Amino acid sequence: MEMGGSTGCFRSRLPPLLTTKEISNLSLKSNLSVEDIQQWYSSFVHCYPHGYLSRNEFIVYYQQLKDESNVQLRPLIEKLFEVFDLNNDNKLDFHEFVLLNVLSSNGSINEKMKLIFRLYEKEKEKLLSRDEIKDFLRNMFYIFDIPSSKFNLNQVINIVFKTNNINRDEKIYWKQFTEDILNDQALFKQLISLDYYHDYQFVQRSERF
Repeated sequence: MEMGGSTGCFRSRLPPLLTTKEISNLSLKSNLSVEDIQQWYSSFVHCYPHGYLSRNEFIVYYQQLKDESNVQLRPLIEKLFEVFDLNNDNKLDFHEFVLLNVLSSNGSINEKMKLIFRLYEKEKEKLLSRDEIKDFLRNMFYIFDIPSSKFNLNQVINIVFKTNNINRDEKIYWKQFTEDILNDQALFKQLISLDYYHDYQFVQRSERF
């Protein structure tokens, strides 16, 4: 796994080296070797010598990573930034940056889905229509390379709305929608392409985060 986006990088005064404890903790959380982390850090400080990515730098990085400049995805990439900005300082440091990249590249379907469901967790009263949920999930599945059929997605949304006695033209709280999915393994599995679900065997994979 390589870190992209090195074009146009420059050197200046670099942030301090990682401590042995920091490397050990990050290795444990990411399942990366010490050597991998050191290599990543070297590339990171070369590209971002101030030691972090700003919100705009992260958006540019992720768009380059996906080779995608679709303006519709920009708000979703911003949501990813907010979730991984663990200390809410409006910056993404090396620790936060690595965890996101490892999850994006090597995370299980289970881990990715739980992250997607967290994207609106700060908006406790977030209401979404059927079409808004469908568009949001399809875009997030694209960002995280999660295969799903339009038919299955529509079916799951319809089931959740029906279970909660919500009419077609009404909205549902995002928290309620995600809780219903997480509490029903059959619905969770139905969101994902079934062949891929069985091949991936994400139920057996350990979760790191």
